[in-house]
Amino acid sequence: MTTFVTGEGDGDGGDAQCQGRVEVAGDWGSGWQGTVTLTAGAQAVDGWNVSWSWPGGQQISSLWNADWSQSGSTVSASDAGWNARIEAGQSREVFGFIASGPAVSFDFAC
Repeated sequence: MTTFVTGEGDGDGGDAQCQGRVEVAGDWGSGWQGTVTLTAGAQAVDGWNVSWSWPGGQQISSLWNADWSQSGSTVSASDAGWNARIEAGQSREVFGFIASGPAVSFDFAC
């Protein structure tokens, strides 16, 4: 599984360091709900984009609080404007989704 997160930091305009987590919030067998939380590193994140490839054929049927697309197993999502900023050292649940296929939680770095 490949996961990428990018975000522009304050100051020099480079990529900000952050940690992310996809977490299973609920699983009812035929589908599941997940959330994505990002934690900013030493610099604030001011705008983010995430992308990953599902490991087992999962498909998102709905997603809220982000602009998103899915092509095959690859999901891409970006901030909705109002949830773009994450202060240095802070965590923020940035979006949620409903998916089919096996429920999975995982961490990612950027």
